[in-house]
Amino acid sequence: MLKEWVVQLVALAIFSLNSLIVVEHEGVSISKDFGVDFFFLSYHLLLFLFVNYYLIPRFFYPKKYFLFFIGIIGSIILCGIIEEGVFEKILTPDSRGANDITWQSIYWFFGEIIIPLLTFMTIKFVFDNFSQKQKLENIQQNRLRNELKLLKSQIQPHILFNSLNNLYHFALEKSDELPGLILKLSNVLRYVVYDAAEEKVLLSKELSFIKDFIDLQKVQYKGRGDISYKLQMESSSQSVKIAPFLLIPFIENSFKHSFGTKIKDIILNISIIVDGNQISMHVENNYEENRAKENELIQGGIGLQNAHKRLELLYPNQHKLIINNEDDNYIVHLNLTAS
Repeated sequence: MLKEWVVQLVALAIFSLNSLIVVEHEGVSISKDFGVDFFFLSYHLLLFLFVNYYLIPRFFYPKKYFLFFIGIIGSIILCGIIEEGVFEKILTPDSRGANDITWQSIYWFFGEIIIPLLTFMTIKFVFDNFSQKQKLENIQQNRLRNELKLLKSQIQPHILFNSLNNLYHFALEKSDELPGLILKLSNVLRYVVYDAAEEKVLLSKELSFIKDFIDLQKVQYKGRGDISYKLQMESSSQSVKIAPFLLIPFIENSFKHSFGTKIKDIILNISIIVDGNQISMHVENNYEENRAKENELIQGGIGLQNAHKRLELLYPNQHKLIINNEDDNYIVHLNLTAS
C-alpha cells in the first residue's frame, strides 16, 4: 500500500509541474497563483482517490462495468460543476470564475482531467494485480506445504510397516541375523522420526537410509535372486540437500514388483550416482507380467503415486523421469537437480 501511494504522489507531482512551475526565458519560477493551483490539484486528487478506492473495488472488480462507467462519468461531471460553479467563482472570480458553466466548459474539464485520471487508475490496477498475484502465490505455497505434509505422513508408516514385517519374519525363524537387522531398522527409525521431519535433508543421510532399506530387503529375500546396488556420491555433494523419501518409493516398488510376481531368478539392479547437485538414479527389475496383473497389492500402493506427485510439486522443471516397461523388465531412470 505504501509503494502504491508513493507512486501516485510521484504521478501527481509530474502532472502538477505544468501548473505550479512556470518556465520562461528568464528561467524557472513558481506560479504566482501557486496556492490556488495547488488547491485545484488537491481537489482533482480527491476525484482520483474516489475512483480508485471506491468505484473500482465497489463496481469494477465485481464486474458491474455499466455502473462503473456511469460512476466515472457522473463523478467527472459533478466535480467539474462544483469546480467551475463554486471554487472558481470564489478563488478566481476575475479570471476562470468569470465565465458561466456550460456543457462546453464541462467538456474541456473532462479533457483536462481524463489523462491524469487514467494514469492513476492504471497505477491502481497494476498494484492490485501484483497484490492479487502475491496472495495467490501465498495460497498456493500453503496448499503445497499442507499437501506435502500429508504425503510425507503417508509415506513414513508405509516404509515402517514393511520393515517391521521383515523383522517379524526373522524373529519367527530365530535368525542370527536379527540383531543386525534391528540395528538397521533402528537407523531407519532415527531417520524417519528425526531427520525426515525437516523439509529437506542431507542427501548423504537419504542415501544411508536407502542403503539400510535395501539391506533389510536383501536379507529377507535371500536365495530368490540377484540384488545389487551402487550408491556413489562425490565429495563435492556432501552439502547437497533433498526432500526426504523422494527416491525410496521407486526402489521399494522394484522389490514389490519382482518379489510379488517371481519365485526365483529375480534380477534387481539399483544405481544412484551423485555429482555436485546432479542426481542420476537407475532402477531395473524383472517380473512376470501375468502375475502382476492378478496381484492387487502390486497394482495398488501409495508410494509410487506420491513420488510422482512430490517430484512435480517440489522439483518442477528440475527433473526428468523416464519409466519403461518392456520384455518383462521394469526400468526407472530419474535425473534430478537438487537445490
